Amino acid sequence: MKWESLGDITVLIADDDAFNRQLVVSLLDKIPTIHFLEAEDGVEALEILAQKSVDMILLDLHMPKMDGYDTIHNIRKEAKYDFTPIVIITTDEQEMNKLYAMGADDFISKPFKLSELSSRIYAHIEKKQYRAKYNQLSKEEIDTTLISTEAKEKEQTTQKIDEDLNKHSQNYTIEDIEISQKETFYNMIKLSVSKKSMHNIIRVATLSKALSKLIGYDDKKSDNIYFASMLRNIGAILSIEKNKKTDYQYLIAGYSLINNSIDTEFIKVTKQIMTQYREHFDGSGFPKQRKENEIYISAYIVSIVEAFDDLCSNLDTKKDIRDSLKAGEAKNFHPKITKLFLTHFDYFFELRKKIIKQISEKKEYA
Repeated sequence: MKWESLGDITVLIADDDAFNRQLVVSLLDKIPTIHFLEAEDGVEALEILAQKSVDMILLDLHMPKMDGYDTIHNIRKEAKYDFTPIVIITTDEQEMNKLYAMGADDFISKPFKLSELSSRIYAHIEKKQYRAKYNQLSKEEIDTTLISTEAKEKEQTTQKIDEDLNKHSQNYTIEDIEISQKETFYNMIKLSVSKKSMHNIIRVATLSKALSKLIGYDDKKSDNIYFASMLRNIGAILSIEKNKKTDYQYLIAGYSLINNSIDTEFIKVTKQIMTQYREHFDGSGFPKQRKENEIYISAYIVSIVEAFDDLCSNLDTKKDIRDSLKAGEAKNFHPKITKLFLTHFDYFFELRKKIIKQISEKKEYA
């Protein structure tokens, strides 16, 4: 697909779920000509349309204030949006005929697939530009033109989508899926937090990977722990209602999100860390008061690394930091992992300083 030939494209995503909006953005962020506007409900979507030029609308049906049905009804009342394609996000086939009659151009279901999403957007923008180009023709001429080309366009669009899907399905390995999962979730986190918070996340992830290798995990397992540690608080990070839920509610929200993904080794490790990194060796932790060998090693790794990073930010001397970690041995932390970490304490202390320096020099998220 030759995106450059279509010029700059602005897509409005109207969905009350911030995760869904961010997922679409992260899936398509490698296409430089696509720009995004976001709305949490139909009212906000209409306000954006009144102020901005939009080439295409991705519209969820179930939103507060004004749902997708009322939104599409209000959009189609305005003649200036006649050529603006509206793609409905739904899996409800029974509603499709009704929505077609209301002015929907197409439908797409979750979970989103990059090939399908990009092909649909490309096809509809191409058609929109074609129709706009011939808008100056008389009604009779435009009707004749559309009738003669509609079948061909539909065939070409279908063929284009099928070719993309076949191409991806033929080469789609479990490694490809894991890479895509890591990239998608990383970009979601990056889009949702401040630069300072992202730096903290990267520090803990990098230190966790280093400890994993020291324990004896191979590159693949260590890399999984690196990315999984970033997602341990994803429920709170992506929540619209900041500071309005309990830790347990944020945990459930994050777990539900991750649990909907294909169950790769990366996702399995992520669920281990997410649900257990705040558990304690002595059984005094959160949320299930697991203890000792009931807790995964991956969770123990992130637990002690996060504590170390916090202590480095709040205590003045290496001795104070070391003593605090030592005090948590056989209480918060696994004794063997604590001993290993403290044996290599200077290495981790210097590595943390190196990470901070590298991030500072790059002046970006890294």
